[in-house]
Amino acid sequence: MLSCFTATALIGQVCGVPLSGAFLGAGLATIVYMICTKGKSPMFISNSGAFVAPVLAALAAGGYTAVAIGGAVACIVYTIFGLIFYKIDVNYLYKFMPKVLIGSVTIVIGINLMGFIPGYIGDTGNLGLGIALITVLAIALSSHYFKGALSMFPFLIGTLIGYIVAIPFGLVDFSKFEGIHLFTLPTIAFMHWEHVEFSAMIPIIVMYIAFTVSAICECLSDHAALGNIVGRDLYKEPGLGRIFVGEGAANLATSCFGGLGACSYGESVGTIGFSKCGATVVTFAAALMMMALGFLEPIQAFIASIPSCVIGGGTACVLYGFISSSGIKLLKDVDLNIQKNLIICSVVLSLGISGVVFNSGDFSLSGTALALIAGVILNLILRDE
Repeated sequence: MLSCFTATALIGQVCGVPLSGAFLGAGLATIVYMICTKGKSPMFISNSGAFVAPVLAALAAGGYTAVAIGGAVACIVYTIFGLIFYKIDVNYLYKFMPKVLIGSVTIVIGINLMGFIPGYIGDTGNLGLGIALITVLAIALSSHYFKGALSMFPFLIGTLIGYIVAIPFGLVDFSKFEGIHLFTLPTIAFMHWEHVEFSAMIPIIVMYIAFTVSAICECLSDHAALGNIVGRDLYKEPGLGRIFVGEGAANLATSCFGGLGACSYGESVGTIGFSKCGATVVTFAAALMMMALGFLEPIQAFIASIPSCVIGGGTACVLYGFISSSGIKLLKDVDLNIQKNLIICSVVLSLGISGVVFNSGDFSLSGTALALIAGVILNLILRDE
C-alpha cells in the first residue's frame, strides 16, 4: 500500500481531486479487479497516470459526471477486448509477444518509472538524496539479514527509519496533523454528479477510447512482467479475458467513487517481486488499507507527512530497479545472437526509453505502449532464422 501511495496521491493532486475520494476509489478498484479475476492475480489497481489528460478534459467539460461517463466508456472498451480473449486461445498471443519482447518491455517499464525519482526527491537536493539512500540501505539490510516475520516488511522498516532520520532536518510536515479528527467522510464523486450536455461529451468519449487502447497495451506488459515474477502465466490463469474485464470494471468503480481513471501499477509489480510475496490476500488487505485512508484522518495525515524523498525517492530506487532487473532475468533465456531477437530488443529499448511520442489528434502513444506495438510489428514481419 505504501509503495502505491505516492503515485495514487500524486495523480489525485494533479487532477485536483480530493485525496480521500482518490484513496477510496483506488482501493475499491483493486477489490473489483480481484473479484473479476477470481482472486488469482495479485495486481494492485490504482489511479492512472495514463488517464490524466482525459480526466482533466472531462472535469473541465462536465465535472464528475463527465469522468463517470468516461469511465463507463473505458469499461466498455476493456470489456470488448476481454470478450475477444475469452474466445481466443491465449497461445496465439505468444506468436505476437515472444519472450524477448516481454523481457524488453519489462525493462522499459522499470526504467520509465525511474524518471519519477528526481521529482520525488524534489528541491531537497543532496539532503533529500542522502535520506533516500539511507532508506534504501535500511530496506536492503532488513530484507537481507532479517529473518521470520520482519523479513516480510523491508519497505515498512525502511520507510520508518527514513521518516525518523528526516525529522531533525525539518522535512516531516507535522502541520498535516493539525485540526484532524479520527474519522471523516471521504468526498465521493457520484454524490457530486450534475447535468452535462451530450454534445460536450462527444470529444471526451473519443479521447477516452483512444487513451484506453493505449492503457490496454500497458495492461498487457504489466501483467506479463508480474507473471514472470510470480512464476505463473497470468495470461492463462486468470486469463486475459478476466484481466481486461477486471481493469474495465475497476475504471468504472474509481471514476464513480474517486473521479479518476485506473490502471495496473508498476509499483505493485516491483513490491511483489522484491518481497517475494505474491499472495492475493496481501493485495486485498492493501486495498482495504487504501480505502481506510479515505476515512481515517490520522492515517491520512501520517502518510501525507512522510517526505517524498523517503516514500518516493527511497523505496522507488529499489522497486523500479527490481522491475527492470526482472526483465533482464527473463532475457537470460533469450538467444540474442539471433538477429531477430537482437533487433526487437534494441528497438523496444530505444523507443521505450528515448521519450519518442506518436501523436495523431487525441490519440498518442509513447513509452511502454509505443515500444510494445513496435515490438509486435517487428516480430510479425521478421522471419525466424
